[in-house]
Amino acid sequence: MTTHLDTRPLSALLDAVECDVLLPGDSGYDQARRVWNADIDRRPAAIVRCRDAEDAATALTWCISNNMPLTVCSGGHNLAGTSVADGAVMISLALLDSVEFDTDAGTVTVGAGCRWGDVDRPASELDVAVPAGVVSHTGVAGLTLGGGFGYLSRMYGATIDHLVEAEVVVADGRILTVNTDQHPDLFWALKGAGHNYGIVTKFVFRYVPLPGLATVRQALYAADDRKNILRFFREWSLDAPANVTTYIRLFRCPPYWSQVPAAHRGKPVISVATVFYGDAATEPEVTAPMFAQAEPVYESLRSIPHVTLQHSTDDEFRYGLSHYWKHQYLPELPDEVLDIALDRADRYPGRPLNASASIAHQVMCPFEFIAGTREPRDSSNDALGEADTPFSANIGADWEFAEEKDELVRWARDFNAALEPYQQGTYINFTSVQGDEELARAVYGDKYDRLVAVKRAYDPGNAFKRGLVDLTEHTP
Repeated sequence: MTTHLDTRPLSALLDAVECDVLLPGDSGYDQARRVWNADIDRRPAAIVRCRDAEDAATALTWCISNNMPLTVCSGGHNLAGTSVADGAVMISLALLDSVEFDTDAGTVTVGAGCRWGDVDRPASELDVAVPAGVVSHTGVAGLTLGGGFGYLSRMYGATIDHLVEAEVVVADGRILTVNTDQHPDLFWALKGAGHNYGIVTKFVFRYVPLPGLATVRQALYAADDRKNILRFFREWSLDAPANVTTYIRLFRCPPYWSQVPAAHRGKPVISVATVFYGDAATEPEVTAPMFAQAEPVYESLRSIPHVTLQHSTDDEFRYGLSHYWKHQYLPELPDEVLDIALDRADRYPGRPLNASASIAHQVMCPFEFIAGTREPRDSSNDALGEADTPFSANIGADWEFAEEKDELVRWARDFNAALEPYQQGTYINFTSVQGDEELARAVYGDKYDRLVAVKRAYDPGNAFKRGLVDLTEHTP
């Protein structure tokens, strides 16, 4: 049923801003309100199509002055759909899509409406990259403000490790240049908790040289081999060279994957994938131990440019599907964790939603482990909580039809609860729940109180309440 919103009080907003404003019923409104997670279907009161920071400041000031709830939408990739809310004004940054390289400074300035593919494509022509993500249609803003991890993270760290400056509209309407010298407390908070403090309209990143082609090796193994492979992975993957990242995925082999022998289709399998950067001729010797633990039922190998890798699973994570995900940082993988992962993944009540019969190295699946390093990441200069933990674990429930949702969400929550005793924090970009103080403390740990102090300084009225650092419980 379509909800009809009373737009008459918004006439003053149309007069206040100089950019386009979409109202319910306008051409383009339904397209502009849609986000990546198809489970999010909300109808904002208005969508302000900002052209620059000044438009964003005007819209923000009007919303606060008129006690109008607001959201900020950049790429619209947030799992919880925090960029859109029923009856709120959506401040859309989609038109802020410029990308400008300064080769003398070694930096790239990126508008907040860009997706990572907008950065990766011109960067590839310079043989450089900004370490970020694994899907090209992920928004630059959301991924960065939550921390940002991807294929290059073991070599170069998080996306925020390369952020040198941001342009931010704060709650009182000021447009600030924020870096280590100007508003350093806000700059610190933006790097990992940035969804809570203002409207970031522009990012300046320091890029890195690309370390050669990416060689992607993948193998699928039968269910009986999974435990031994997982035991080997928990040791070998952390000691692998920094230019190798190892991914383990547990799922039921789709029945239409004709490349896999018929005996294994529709059955539980384990996928092992490594991404190696550098001289492809040296890759086999480096990764061979990880693939020598059992006889594979399927293998693939290819060497491709980084920009191709960044786009290679876009269809797997396509628009139009619904998602409910959970994430855990795990300091270690005892056998108890491995048993839980195998048991719960095998209970997955959903269907395979892979894009095609092609077997991608990264698939939408019930569960995955991603290997980090034994060396803790220095997070003293940012707001990230437990991102230096050796392993990441992602629980993914994905569906096409509404009637599938409830059972899948229950499965994901139960799986997450089973792993909680072994968990050490979570990653804000991979949570499907907007959250409360309890979740915020789980995400940000001992940095939470400092984040609240920064929040008081820059957003005392809690205009940006769609993030996790909510002042409601802290008002004297």
